[in-house]
Amino acid sequence: MKNPFIIPKDTLNRLFLWHKPNLSQLFLIQKRTIALLLFYFGIIIVYFASLTPWFLWPIQRYYMPMAFLPIVASMLLSLRLKAPLFTRKDYFLPTVTMSLFLLMMALSSGRNINGIFMVFFSTTVYLSIFKVDIPELHKLSDMLATIMACILAVSIPFFILHLIGFSLPHSRTGLGDYMFDNYRFFLIDDRSNWELIPRFHSVFVEPAHLGMACVTLLYAQAGKWDTWRCRILFLALFMSFSLAAYACMVAMLFSVSWMKGKAVIGKILILGSIILTIGVSSMFYNKGDNLINNLIVNRLMLDEEGEMEGNNRTSDLFTREYEKMISSGEILFGKGNEELAKFGFGNSGYRVFIYCYGIISVFFLCLMFFALSRTSTNKRACLSMLLVHALSFWAHGIPHRPYIYISLYVLLFSTIYPPKPILTDKANDSGQ
Repeated sequence: MKNPFIIPKDTLNRLFLWHKPNLSQLFLIQKRTIALLLFYFGIIIVYFASLTPWFLWPIQRYYMPMAFLPIVASMLLSLRLKAPLFTRKDYFLPTVTMSLFLLMMALSSGRNINGIFMVFFSTTVYLSIFKVDIPELHKLSDMLATIMACILAVSIPFFILHLIGFSLPHSRTGLGDYMFDNYRFFLIDDRSNWELIPRFHSVFVEPAHLGMACVTLLYAQAGKWDTWRCRILFLALFMSFSLAAYACMVAMLFSVSWMKGKAVIGKILILGSIILTIGVSSMFYNKGDNLINNLIVNRLMLDEEGEMEGNNRTSDLFTREYEKMISSGEILFGKGNEELAKFGFGNSGYRVFIYCYGIISVFFLCLMFFALSRTSTNKRACLSMLLVHALSFWAHGIPHRPYIYISLYVLLFSTIYPPKPILTDKANDSGQ
């Protein structure tokens, strides 16, 4: 019988023997992970720089070349993987039409050789989006929505503190004709001095830009609206008080239901009744001196010329010049965006796009969207994407901005499909 108080030598060795670890395993990062991180990093730069947050103003002219380098590195590294990231075969037509569209815009603006290089950088960035595998495209959409929600989750509380009277440190800053009070976590536009309550646009230049970014991100997140990030995006969208973003939100709610195969006519009537009730009530509550009436309802009223009061996207001087241009031959190729400076600050919308780049650029824009629609089998998603792009183009005239384009491109490959009809036993018997 063994002595219970004696510990065998080999047991002691196992207890105190230190095995040299394989340190290389601790620092090993797979090539696929590196390629993904490079791709995500490049797209994140492009997406958020196109929204012009104040902390990225210094790179506004250079964000495409900056994103070009990590994205090209990602695509080259992917070629050496056993399971490459960029394997899709339907990239050719969208890439060609995108490059033609960007090139026509550059030529219409009379840009020099630097403008042509920018077309090359931009086309390469979009090529990576057209080639990356669909699952990675959905992961990219989740990442963009999460980053935006994190920014807003910090920005919204500080903005509310400002509204209720807390004194927060700030400084004066500007970008072009824009002037702001910069509170670091949010900006207050000088134009808000004429408003009852300043519109929320977080760290970005325009409330409309924030609103459209939230709408397009929510479109790409269809089916995931019960997540915390989507709730924050909805809240920021409402706080932007952007009429264009609201119109796109309504279109989004119904088109997503339609994509799911649900009936939408009844929902349209119900929502219309609710909106009408709220609008009429706001006109009488506190004699019309309230947030909804001042920032929404009054902007929907018609002026003496039959135009909406809130449709102030072009100045009277620009509108007269645009109408003259329509009857001239210059409407074909446009006059370039440098001509806009003589009309003052704040002109935007489809008329500005046509004035700068001409009807020929609109033709190539339509050609590009036709090419995109050929890459997806989800026709309801295609029609939904075209609807929101049309609304955005009418309001802002910037269809090529990455923060609009990328999210709506993800929508083409939405996993929300109409439910398949369920065969009854009688139908199955007849099929047999």
